Amino acid sequence: MHLTKSAVLAGLQCDKRLFLLLNRPELAKTRHSPLAQSGIEVGKLARTTVSDGVLVDRFGADAQPYDQTQALVNDPQVNAIFEAGFRYQDTDVFVDILERDGDSWNLIEVKSSSSIKDTYIDDVSVQYLVVAGTGVAISRVELMILNRNLIYRTNQGYDGLFIREDVTDRVIVHSHLLADRIAQLRQNMTSTEPERHVDGHCNKPFPCEFKSYCEQQDGDYPVSALPNAAKAIQMLYANGIYDIRNIPAGMLSSETHIRVHRATLTGQAELDDEAARVLNRLDYPRYYLDFEAINLAIPRWDNSRPNQQHPFQWSCHIQYQDGTLAHEDFLDVSGFDPRRKFAESLIAVCGHSGPVIVYNQQFEKGIIKSLAIQSSDLSDALLALNQRIFDLLPVVKKYYYHPHMKGSWSIKKVLPCLLPDLHYSDLGAVQDGLMAQSAYLDITAGRSSTEQTEALSADLREYCKLDTYAMVAIVDRLCELSRHQATT
Repeated sequence: MHLTKSAVLAGLQCDKRLFLLLNRPELAKTRHSPLAQSGIEVGKLARTTVSDGVLVDRFGADAQPYDQTQALVNDPQVNAIFEAGFRYQDTDVFVDILERDGDSWNLIEVKSSSSIKDTYIDDVSVQYLVVAGTGVAISRVELMILNRNLIYRTNQGYDGLFIREDVTDRVIVHSHLLADRIAQLRQNMTSTEPERHVDGHCNKPFPCEFKSYCEQQDGDYPVSALPNAAKAIQMLYANGIYDIRNIPAGMLSSETHIRVHRATLTGQAELDDEAARVLNRLDYPRYYLDFEAINLAIPRWDNSRPNQQHPFQWSCHIQYQDGTLAHEDFLDVSGFDPRRKFAESLIAVCGHSGPVIVYNQQFEKGIIKSLAIQSSDLSDALLALNQRIFDLLPVVKKYYYHPHMKGSWSIKKVLPCLLPDLHYSDLGAVQDGLMAQSAYLDITAGRSSTEQTEALSADLREYCKLDTYAMVAIVDRLCELSRHQATT
């Protein structure tokens, strides 16, 4: 059975993932990621940095990529090969850039990141093993990454966007270890399904598409749902405990874990009245705020860097002391730089006083700080907004838990537990941040018709609007439940 590089990397992450990929692919829950298209665009741009390259035909009706690659390798007039295909010991790889270096070649893997990660060494080591195994001499192995220090200017183009890092020595050492690991994977991949339980490896280095399947195998309340509990989970697994409800009293020491365990056993939510006391101290008007942003690997606008987040949408629910609500929003899908208008409109709506309530402040604060650097004349007003931010997440996390949250305090887990009639699944084509990014890219890249653009824009507004209304509803509901508890 042929293994692709992707399959090998899946096996290095988890042997069960590889088994399911090869034998039970229908169990996978995959999602389109805007990062995939971004990676394709980065790869195409990287080719322009190497002269006289030939692109191998991988997908044409008459494509013979391995034979074509071999012919190009043997042609002394060819300086570089893009998407060069190699097969060795039933493992297939395609090399982003193979650059001639005298009688040998430089193997170059292109990444849309600005730093070198361990998984990239796995990636190029698999390629090195296969390419060298076919008899092609490799003089250097490189990772071509994005220059984080580049500040894009339209009139300068993309000169200096890429950095080539020599990782040859690391790859040679690592490839010896990897060869044995791949051989072991091959021995196991036709056996019975490996027994592996949900753990930290399910999300590192990449989220596993079979995680939901494995979670179902571990029961309704798997111990993997215990938050920030890597050591505790391993200890529980070692004792044959896979369901939170089967954990003996006294085995957990963390206050949060004990609360999750207790609520799961009773099947009832737990709410500390201190939540209401904290929330009731918030002044009015209250500004409930949420942003959506796009991470562009390749800078698109002046004064931007590779992989910089650019906000293109905000929603704000304003709650007054008498309980009335007003809603304001901003959305820019024109394809032009949205940052200035985003900042100006945000300042105009949020006024000068009153708490700015967000859910997980790191994101919004980071965006506002970046905008303040970008627009120095707006800096004081923007940084003043940051001083008013109140993070709702720590309050909810400290004082509320429902067993259906299964160890997560994300707003999408909390909301249906407090308000069962409110669901993100009731929205249209945009139901989470990843979908919002995809919608933005589809619109600004011209991949949607006029009708589709109008529909996606409406869906973007409704999604962001629900994010801010959800915070209003959560605060009101927590206070209401606390009042009810006080009278019973």
